[in-house]
Amino acid sequence: MGVASVNWVGLQIEGNLIAPDLTAELLAGEVKGQASENFGFGKSDKLADEIAIAWGDAKAYWAAFGRMLARLPEEETATSITREYWVVPLLRSLGFDPVYVRNAEIVDGQTYAISHRAEIGEHKPPIHVVGCRIDLEKRPPSGNPRLSAHALVQEYLNRTEHLWAIVTNGLRWRLLRDSSLMTRLTYVEFDLEQILNGENFAEFSLFYRLFHRSRLPQGVEDADECLLEFYHQESLQQGGRVRDRLRDGVEKALIQFGNGFLQHKNSEELRSRFANGGITATDYYRQLLRLIYRLLFLMVSEARDLLLEESEPEKRRVYQEYYSVERLRLLAERPTWRREGFQDLWQGLRVTFRLFEGDVENWRGEMLGLSPLNGDLFGTGTLSAIDDCGLDNYDLLSAIRYLSLYEQKGQQRRVNYAAIDVEEFGSVYESLLDFHPQVRVINGRYEFLLVSGSERKTTGSYYTPRELVQQLIKSALEPVIEERLANLKTQAEQEAALLDLTVIDPACGSGHFLLAAARRLGLELARVRTGEAEPGERPRREAQRSIIQNCIYGVDLNPLAVDLCKV
Repeated sequence: MGVASVNWVGLQIEGNLIAPDLTAELLAGEVKGQASENFGFGKSDKLADEIAIAWGDAKAYWAAFGRMLARLPEEETATSITREYWVVPLLRSLGFDPVYVRNAEIVDGQTYAISHRAEIGEHKPPIHVVGCRIDLEKRPPSGNPRLSAHALVQEYLNRTEHLWAIVTNGLRWRLLRDSSLMTRLTYVEFDLEQILNGENFAEFSLFYRLFHRSRLPQGVEDADECLLEFYHQESLQQGGRVRDRLRDGVEKALIQFGNGFLQHKNSEELRSRFANGGITATDYYRQLLRLIYRLLFLMVSEARDLLLEESEPEKRRVYQEYYSVERLRLLAERPTWRREGFQDLWQGLRVTFRLFEGDVENWRGEMLGLSPLNGDLFGTGTLSAIDDCGLDNYDLLSAIRYLSLYEQKGQQRRVNYAAIDVEEFGSVYESLLDFHPQVRVINGRYEFLLVSGSERKTTGSYYTPRELVQQLIKSALEPVIEERLANLKTQAEQEAALLDLTVIDPACGSGHFLLAAARRLGLELARVRTGEAEPGERPRREAQRSIIQNCIYGVDLNPLAVDLCKV
């Protein structure tokens, strides 16, 4: 059975607006709305041929646009030629009949100069086109217009009945959706500059399947019924299915690791400690959980490219080829391995862990440009019970395979850790609280088991659902924000007031509430710093970092929950 993996080069998805796994199904035409007639063509027409025609048109428009741009002085924004020679012609190839909007729209006293509509009609989907030399997320130093292009369109969607819109500077094309109920930045972006210059027809095909006129609503009345909204809702459901399968994978990986360590011939000391009471099943379980958390942390960090700087390509290569968990994932996804008694992969993983262990004065990752990680997750000695044990390559790869793959529609798919929200790990945490670990000796053989227990009731540990967290933020935090900022005039005063807030959760668990609070406060701080109601990705992340460093505190009875919360 093959493994489906999606690694797009020119596609970026923020906020899970469209599930990454759904993009593969879209490209393969395996979901609703991907037949020729759904795009307005005849049943006898081949969609692939129509996309190929649009691809040829796009390359011709792109070449003409490039020639015009080369003649333009560097200080000009290139708005007119971006629209006239590139964006509008391409939109027509995508089934639009774009109409320029001369007069700005006023909503709730604010002005929104959205450049185009999909076709004639004020209720048609908005399309905002700026020059290719304008950053979608940066407001001009002059302060005019008052918002960045992205923020302008996002705020417009949040204040009107429109549900979907397009914003582009010609190089980057974004699909936006009304996000008035969200604190996170959400969009689907295609880097057409990279796609066209790289002759990447596959990603252009996906772009076509998402940006064609037939994907968007006809107007505000049918917005909930358009194909983009269907894909969005399907993505939310798909995310739930992935969460469930990840929980199953973690459970299976724990059992595989638990028995793999216990039963290895080189783990006599571990078995002796169980025999003489030197370690309990709960102690062992906690160390296995910490091992799982380490792997999940590294999978997420590697998938999001957070560990190493792009300016150090040789260090990145060495890490990826010799130390990364991704290397083990690739081995695990090729089920040609069997139990042969070797344990070199476990020894190599121990070396990887040591790259992140230790304090600033004594850590081994410096040679690769890695930073030591705070907290006990990678603390020296936190895997003391299993660190010196043996673990067969078969058991390690089996466990990583459980964490790496899930089955969907009869096909093995890769868990996309780059797209998994941090909150998703809270649901994994919740499921782990249902288990009571046991170590038994059956016919002289040690066995590790997970049985349903009452750990959650005895420790008072419960995972807080997302819906309840949002209600808590709305009822408890937002009034405090409003009160603190009232009557403060200057940016410095408002920023100081926000950073002076303290949010504490005395039973933080995996940090679901604290993370939501950090995002909400980070959004408000980014608004203060930028003067925009919908700040871009960079200012939001910088603001969230400031909030976490100054305002967020958590306590929990379960030390493993605190570890996960820190991560």
